[in-house]
Amino acid sequence: MTTNTAALSNPHSPDGTTPGTNEHTTEERRFYTPEDLLQELQGYGTASIHRALEIIRPVSIETDMLQVLEVFRGHQQEHFFPVLDLAGTPLGLIRERSLKSYVYSRYGMALLSNRGQSRQLDSFLTPCPSAEIDATIEQVLQAAHAVPGTEGVLITSGGRYIGFIRASALVEMAHEQQMEIIRQHNAELDQKNREIQAVLQNMRQGICTILPDLTLHADFSAHLSSILEQEELAGAALMDTLFKHSELGPDALQQIEAALMAVLEQDAFMFDCNAHLLPTEVTVTLAGQRKILELHWNPMLNEQDEVSRLMLVVRDLSRMRELQRQAEQQQHELQLLSEILAAGESRFTAFMDASEQQLAVCRQLLESSQSVIAEEVLTILYRQLHTLKGNARTLGLMAVTDSLHDAEQVLQTGRDSGTEVSVSALQQALHQVSHDFSQYHLLYTSRLQGFGRDRDTQIVSNTLWQQLQQLASQRPDRELQTLLQQASGTNLNTMLSTLGENLGGVADELGKPVPQLLITPALADCHLSSEQAQHLNDAMVHILRNCLDHGIEPADERLALGKPGAGTIHIDGGADGKHITLRISDDGRGLALQRLRSKAIGAGLLRDDEVVSDDEIAALMFHSGLSTAGQVSMVSGRGVGMDAVRSSLTEIGGSVDVVWAGEGNDAGYRPFGLVICLPVGG
Repeated sequence: MTTNTAALSNPHSPDGTTPGTNEHTTEERRFYTPEDLLQELQGYGTASIHRALEIIRPVSIETDMLQVLEVFRGHQQEHFFPVLDLAGTPLGLIRERSLKSYVYSRYGMALLSNRGQSRQLDSFLTPCPSAEIDATIEQVLQAAHAVPGTEGVLITSGGRYIGFIRASALVEMAHEQQMEIIRQHNAELDQKNREIQAVLQNMRQGICTILPDLTLHADFSAHLSSILEQEELAGAALMDTLFKHSELGPDALQQIEAALMAVLEQDAFMFDCNAHLLPTEVTVTLAGQRKILELHWNPMLNEQDEVSRLMLVVRDLSRMRELQRQAEQQQHELQLLSEILAAGESRFTAFMDASEQQLAVCRQLLESSQSVIAEEVLTILYRQLHTLKGNARTLGLMAVTDSLHDAEQVLQTGRDSGTEVSVSALQQALHQVSHDFSQYHLLYTSRLQGFGRDRDTQIVSNTLWQQLQQLASQRPDRELQTLLQQASGTNLNTMLSTLGENLGGVADELGKPVPQLLITPALADCHLSSEQAQHLNDAMVHILRNCLDHGIEPADERLALGKPGAGTIHIDGGADGKHITLRISDDGRGLALQRLRSKAIGAGLLRDDEVVSDDEIAALMFHSGLSTAGQVSMVSGRGVGMDAVRSSLTEIGGSVDVVWAGEGNDAGYRPFGLVICLPVGG
């Protein structure tokens, strides 16, 4: 918070009068002092607003225009002052240029000299938005957006003016919000970097000694066998064991062998002279695996200071290099994300749409060209690429700017040298341009779409969405329901329908007809938070697979029972304001209670003579490792599905229970369903 005393006193008149007039207007009448009020408000509002707050002393609405003009002259660094009514309520701003344009007009000074002419500030006020000191940053920025071209935002407390936030400070506040998004993405990169460090700290090494005949000594580390994919290494020839399988050429291999022979059993000085010829990294293919190996050569000296042996330390860098590649890829993605955020959503999408059309024009021109590009086509292409590059650079999209520059350079080189530009060379350059555009597009659609902060765009956070869900349950409102449907939540009906579309692949694996999935329309009004949607989706994948694998019989068995060949899965339920309830059932054989009991006895969960109810047996299906499947398959049989279902739902405050749909039969099956309960807005 800064204090600007521009309007605190009149530098030309210590007694509070304006030179050239006989009127005395006290400083308290002309200017309202807000420091005491602001001092009482310490701790209210956000830190960002307090940092940006600047105390610009205000002007009373009753202040004479000539007096205000004198203040402007005495404080030339200020070009506006807030104007308040007698109660301290902001009325707007008085701008120096507005006042001067009147005073210095043809009759301005004459009119002001006329005592009968009004010299009040009312007609010179410029509107300025205001916000309370405890407003959020979003509310302050929205207030500024509502008045285009504003100097900033007037900050009040209970309607009384206490300070001003300039437009430049508002830009910084908006930038802080964008940087917070980037910091969130940086957390993912930090995690990957920690993985790399863990690998570096715990990496095992292969250690061996090399004898003068270039064979391996019998003493070597056990991990060397794993690295070189060879158990018997004692006495093995180094060149055959390691370098024969490398990507080094014959000349390089001969040079390595000669360097080793020149070092061993020679003075230590010879190692220093030839060490640069020994590779420190080599790529090999061993047992069908491509590995990147790091090599450290260390001389072992005898009493005569001669190199009697060489110690070779081998590290497999393959995994670390892959992690580095992933980290570099994520760093690259974060850079692209920051560029998109800095450009702004509306400008970025407009640029992408326009660029797609311009690139299409370039491709069409190349497709219609022969092996070389005609001069008139060259001119059009150069113009298109140059325009694209300029637009990309303006938005700060540097990756595509660089590739566009390279494509442009292909054309420029041909022009400068007077040679013909080949179609294939430019097509290759445009391929890289298209690749970079696709990276921006993919990142935007998958990570940032809807994050824009444009004036007409509003983002509903997960927290706000949950609060709206709870409010809607307490007081139903049509407009609120519409807003909820547009919020960031996932529509339950849509999610379940998408899962149903994937049942075909499971049915094919099991050799069964694709079942019909019937979803009650009431679920179309239910929405889930992103966390709920993820966990419920995971749970429903297991449940629907179980319905198809364990519940619904094979087609021939169903037909023999008088059922349709394809089964049916029912999902109904709804929301009661506090909970979302799902009931899932199928028209299959039911729960295999006898088989489940037998499996539980075999696993030691039940005694053979123990009497348990159907409910107790059914509860065992959620026990990890227990399954009624006859054998393990790609679909089921490991006994982790229903355990995962309960675990996934519990993490979001949900539950899953068994409900019976009828009595059991002689075959040991009993029809049942599952009831899932989730908290609204959880």
